Amino acid sequence: MEKKVYSSFEQIESDLAILDIEKQINYQKVILGVQRTKEQFTPSGITKNVFGGVGDLFSGSYSKYYKLGIPFVIKWYLNKKRSH
Repeated sequence: MEKKVYSSFEQIESDLAILDIEKQINYQKVILGVQRTKEQFTPSGITKNVFGGVGDLFSGSYSKYYKLGIPFVIKWYLNKKRSH
């Protein structure tokens, strides 16, 4: 890292102000990350994660095959349950 040479106190104060703002932004990013992590461990967050993952399964390139096959699988399962 290259040393920066300052010619006035105004330049130093300007850089310090910029660094302070960057520090505040990074702190807020950490706070937001912690909040989002906490939300993921609430009952509603867990539900969103589980059903969101299932939704992603049906949104890919094979989604039309899954959507066509689901009624047949359900019908087969219900018939199997009735026969026992």
